[in-house]
Amino acid sequence: MKRLLLATVSMAALASVARGAEMPSKAPIYAPAPFADWSGAYLGVQGGVVRRDATLSPFDILRAGDKTGGIVGALLGYNWQQGNFVYGLEGDWNWIGAKASGRSNLADNSSDSYDVNWLATLRGRAGLALDSTLFYVTGGVAFGHVENSVALLDGTGSVRVSFAQKETKAGWTVGAGVEHMLAPQWTARGEFRYADLGKSGTVCTPGIESCDSFSFRPTSSNTLTMGLVGLNYKFGASRAADWSHARAYAPPLAPIWTGVYLGVQGGGAHHDAYFNDSDGFFFSQPRLFERKKVGGAAGGLLGYNWQQGSFVYGVEGDWSWIGARTSEFLPEINGGGANFSSSFDVNWLVTVRGRAGLAFDATLAYVTGGAAVGHVKNSADAIGTGILSSGQVASFTQKQTKVGWTAGVGVEHMFSQHWTARAEFRYVDLGKTNVACSSATNFNQCVASGYRGDFSNTLKLGLVGLNYKF
Repeated sequence: MKRLLLATVSMAALASVARGAEMPSKAPIYAPAPFADWSGAYLGVQGGVVRRDATLSPFDILRAGDKTGGIVGALLGYNWQQGNFVYGLEGDWNWIGAKASGRSNLADNSSDSYDVNWLATLRGRAGLALDSTLFYVTGGVAFGHVENSVALLDGTGSVRVSFAQKETKAGWTVGAGVEHMLAPQWTARGEFRYADLGKSGTVCTPGIESCDSFSFRPTSSNTLTMGLVGLNYKFGASRAADWSHARAYAPPLAPIWTGVYLGVQGGGAHHDAYFNDSDGFFFSQPRLFERKKVGGAAGGLLGYNWQQGSFVYGVEGDWSWIGARTSEFLPEINGGGANFSSSFDVNWLVTVRGRAGLAFDATLAYVTGGAAVGHVKNSADAIGTGILSSGQVASFTQKQTKVGWTAGVGVEHMFSQHWTARAEFRYVDLGKTNVACSSATNFNQCVASGYRGDFSNTLKLGLVGLNYKF
């Protein structure tokens, strides 16, 4: 009996040990943490929106070369990576579709045309990789083929004389962007870039008059502001094992974009403003006085997102201080006796916008648009220099809060449960306002004759921001 009991106990103990050996371990399973490998060569395509600004000086009145159009091209590059720091070289070639022609600002006595056919750049690139998302800046040399011309006409439409520029120009370019690794060998990007092809002289061609009758030779300038999106194919593997950051396996959690967020933002502001002297008060014929200035922008924002699967949509409002005031002084206008002074400023900007986009894991690519409200201070003044008309003679002034519209694109990355970073390009148009002339002295010709003119203010914003999500 004792032997039977001992055998039974022994068999039960062995069975318990055997079952314990067969049961899975409760200890966590550790594995190397995969990280995105950005190093290597890549090839891609890109496209988007381009704003081309062209001028002929001293024909400041003929600055009719501003045009928004399309851009499409291809790129080739190579990256090196050291930890989270990524740097490399990149080149691209782009077709530009933003030609402007046939516009006249001199009472129909001029015909002008402005075009940049293509643009190629060779740039360095450097940034910080947050796993599958790369934030970067870029800059280098730019080459573009420009074709600018203006023909001065007589009353019958015959060409008196023409000035033209048709050549390949070298300049510079700078920008910033965000790129996300969608799959082992595919990346998508959004980028804002500015290119300046510099100033150069034009060639005079005689018409019914000789070039010798014109003592000046105008210079031409061309700049481009680009908002680009692209898709790249990266050669070689794109993720590797990092045993130095081994971690216990856990199923991935989908980022949740729903909720309220509060943030700060800042960046660059390109202010483009003009005064159109449509009644010809200052020079006895219609003229367009345009000024441009690149400055800064800084402010705060508040928004709310909803999410359905990968689709994210919401509303957002922001307030920004704008530091891009510009002015001009022209002495002895219209044969002498008075100076001309102009000034353009947008003090602050408020926008209320809708936002919608597609979330790729922790990265959101989106479009945004809505209403814009800004306070403008614009003026165009004639200041007398003679004894009888010393002081301000006439003034076109606008100081008011304007309502317009805004639209843009951006990329936002969620690098923790509560924090996101973003990069955004936005265009703002505060509209055109027609104002009457006022006199500051007894020489009230402008008021008596009812002279009027138009002010306009637009902004191009390149912004980066940091948000806290509640």
